[in-house]
Amino acid sequence: MIIMACKKEITAEAPTVDFTVRNMRSTIGDTLVFKLGDTCKFDVSGYADNITHYSGIVGNNYDNRNRTSALGKLILTFSTTMQFGTQANTFKVLAIKNLPSLDSATVVNANWTDITSRTTLATSATAVSTGNVDVTDLVSSADDVLYLAFKYSGVTGSTQRTWVISNYSLTNIGSDFNYVLSNLANDASYWTRYGNVWTPASARWTATSSALTIVGGAATAATNTSWIVTKPLYVGRITQDIPTATVKNLVSAAVTYYEYKYAAVGTYKSTFAYYSNTKDDTKAGSKNFYIKITQ
Repeated sequence: MIIMACKKEITAEAPTVDFTVRNMRSTIGDTLVFKLGDTCKFDVSGYADNITHYSGIVGNNYDNRNRTSALGKLILTFSTTMQFGTQANTFKVLAIKNLPSLDSATVVNANWTDITSRTTLATSATAVSTGNVDVTDLVSSADDVLYLAFKYSGVTGSTQRTWVISNYSLTNIGSDFNYVLSNLANDASYWTRYGNVWTPASARWTATSSALTIVGGAATAATNTSWIVTKPLYVGRITQDIPTATVKNLVSAAVTYYEYKYAAVGTYKSTFAYYSNTKDDTKAGSKNFYIKITQ
């Protein structure tokens, strides 16, 4: 006799949850109007295992919950100081997209774009900020990978310059996202350095969480060419939008109301997302409210 067992899938119960708004001041079509400072009060009926709220503010937009890539403006900024000597043209800011590798031969021989002229650089020990430098034109799409490099040159025969870079960042900025692709605090261990002078150690670029520094030598020091290159910068990278709040989860009791207060005037798409699930099945849905906050 052969006994065969069959597997029965466990079906999730369809959520019955619903939401209504009870305290809007007026309506314009399908838009609910509130005054700034009002608390939006939602009545919750029915049931779902899990309920989240997306308020529609930046970072909490339901429509962007699965968005992982978008190209806004690429804004580069940093500050510099320069000390000692009189040598000219000792510091360059370079950029390239889709560099095939970070070995020294590839880096040195690559077709870099010189963007030094876009920046405002120090002429003394007084720190000078570049301001916001738009480098979006250096890439073609959100799928590109950008590299930035700082190239130092010092020649023997006179005192060489010393440069310090601080407050460095590259940020992908859109109308509803602001993602830091690179900065000193996060990237101290990810810079790649090349140079022909390695003694003393200060004669090459050094990276910390607060500065990039290269110390020029005295007049008798060897001619020095030194590079420091960023990690690969995936220019379209952003953070997925997340819920503003968890209204209910599987282990919490059923809820009958929810409140939210908007901090600024504007029009928002407020979304409740809900689902019930088992190991075999999920049933989900969402409900939107268009909300206008006025003065």
